[in-house]
Amino acid sequence: MKTISKNAIIGYPAGIITGVTYGLNPLFAVPLMKNGASIESILFFRYTIAVLLLGGFLLFRKQSFKVSFKQGIVLFMLGVLFTLSSLFLFEAYKYIASGLATTLIYLFPVFVAIIMVFLRVVPSWQVWLSIAITFVGVVIMTQSGSTHTINMTGVVFSLCSALAYAFFIIVINRNKAIGT
Repeated sequence: MKTISKNAIIGYPAGIITGVTYGLNPLFAVPLMKNGASIESILFFRYTIAVLLLGGFLLFRKQSFKVSFKQGIVLFMLGVLFTLSSLFLFEAYKYIASGLATTLIYLFPVFVAIIMVFLRVVPSWQVWLSIAITFVGVVIMTQSGSTHTINMTGVVFSLCSALAYAFFIIVINRNKAIGT
């Protein structure tokens, strides 16, 4: 019988919590946007709070804030990709229902798999099966009734968000400069 590693015990629940909380983006962003807050200010405060919390956590754990120049470049690139993902997602909220926009983000594993094939890393059949199930679920979710139409601008923004996030995932997982 295979034993579960400590990383898996922590990692799987953390991944689930991350996925669920990311799905809560519209709960806070959409009301702010409807009351006139700009996407840039929402993201500025969101990221400022995140940096303060992470910084506090690192201080508590007595971790160093020191990064090399190479790590700094990679971290900057990751910041740009993550910011683009958020900007595209919040822009999508202007054109399509927030639930649909957020659901479309979860196509990012499809983009990751396709990009990885171009990088000559072929995913396992289990990954392809998971992607197929995800894709079918997203297709079902995006089916509109005869009374509603889906604005393609919002769909494109959501897909751009998923693509930016896919590149973020690839860079973070394949870069040795910021290895965990």
